[in-house]
Amino acid sequence: MKTFQQHLQEAASYHGHICAGQIIGVRMARMALKLLKIDEPADFRDLIVYVECDRCLTDAIGIVTGCKLGRRNLKCMDYGKSAATFLNLQTGESIRIYRKMRTQIPDGVDSAEFFAAIPDEELFSTAHVKVHYRPEDLPGKPLYAMTCPKCGEEVIDGRQVTQNGVAVCKSCANGAYYNTEDC
Repeated sequence: MKTFQQHLQEAASYHGHICAGQIIGVRMARMALKLLKIDEPADFRDLIVYVECDRCLTDAIGIVTGCKLGRRNLKCMDYGKSAATFLNLQTGESIRIYRKMRTQIPDGVDSAEFFAAIPDEELFSTAHVKVHYRPEDLPGKPLYAMTCPKCGEEVIDGRQVTQNGVAVCKSCANGAYYNTEDC
């Protein structure tokens, strides 16, 4: 596996800068890989990561693990937490890691050195958890597709909802984040 510094440089290059979130994400991912006994994440295809925020640490976790949204092995749950669950599909083992406390870096102190001095046990809490997922949630080709009768758009992998006994897409059922009318 690459060194911490190599992972941090790759994460910073991808993300655009080094920050506390990048450092925490790199450390969190490296800790998970160690606990799950995954020596070379670039060669390991059976890891799914559920990140619980849409912030800096998410990019770092993706870089270290090689997991990506487009490959369907990086899932953003966005609970607003500095946490992630790492699921090894080969063994069924999964571990959730979350940051125990928000720590302020003192002025003039290098952030990487600051966080490097904090042991994993002080920075993170871990818990073995059971992840509930469906076959439609796994990487690979879509298993199912349907056309929404309201908007005519395709919905894949069971992401539709039933409304008044009719399967429709979530945006037709609950309202979308966008408006197609004259703005």
